[in-house]
Amino acid sequence: MTNPSHRYFPVSESQRTWGLYATCAGRGLSQPGDEFPSRVHPDEYFFTWEKGRVLREWQMILLTGGRGALEFKGRRQTVQGGSLIVLPPGCWHRYRPNRRTGWSTLWIGFGGDVADRLAGGAGFNPGGEARRLASEHRFHRLFADVVADVLENGNTSAYSTAARIPTLIASLMEDRSDTGVRAAHADAVRLAQAHMIEHACEAIDFAALADSLGIPYRTLRHVFARETGSSPLQYQLGIRLARAKSLLRSSDMPIAEIAESLGFNSTRYFSHFFAKETGTSPRAYRGR
Repeated sequence: MTNPSHRYFPVSESQRTWGLYATCAGRGLSQPGDEFPSRVHPDEYFFTWEKGRVLREWQMILLTGGRGALEFKGRRQTVQGGSLIVLPPGCWHRYRPNRRTGWSTLWIGFGGDVADRLAGGAGFNPGGEARRLASEHRFHRLFADVVADVLENGNTSAYSTAARIPTLIASLMEDRSDTGVRAAHADAVRLAQAHMIEHACEAIDFAALADSLGIPYRTLRHVFARETGSSPLQYQLGIRLARAKSLLRSSDMPIAEIAESLGFNSTRYFSHFFAKETGTSPRAYRGR
């Protein structure tokens, strides 16, 4: 029996509670001049170019050949083989192959609270995006393996299938063979984070740290905020805050000693900082 070209799965309540589930997977081939999209898909996935579509889940669509048009609200672009289209839930979009070239695709749909956090951590644009991947990027092989497994075995291993989605997303974050300068900057951020964790309770000269990493401080601030969502100083203070909470919960160390051990100039400043970040004083936090 020939394997189907696509599968769609019901999602159980236990899968939703688990926080990560696969909804569909498939492969498609549109020859030049073919009607698109095909009517073989369920109504909630079918769309026309005139009306577009909004999904209730995440989808990743990998173009393995050909080219076509992709549009989000106010943004239209051309995509071609090697492009990864990321469709967020609630995002209006439409796409179609070029009638002269057609295209071939692989796709996976997924959702859940964990999926939302993974997508956010990977920096997926909530308004939708298309990423151009290098031909040797390992994501291509991983993606094809997952789709092939789903088409062959169906939803008999729903949790195992869903568990492979984080690996796919991780490969986009870790395999930097196609990202050039951005990869070097991301590596610098990771080294800066490690330095700040090790020296969180000390005064750090961030300009000197940037210089030791071989990038200007202004660049470090920019890429650090892009990768972590905070400035280097905010990141260091966040580490101190986490350690302060841990000491207040698990030790009898006086608050003044905690402040001093974490590198704050005074107990008053530490208490002000702690209250500003948590909405309560260190003493009250320990009391709770």
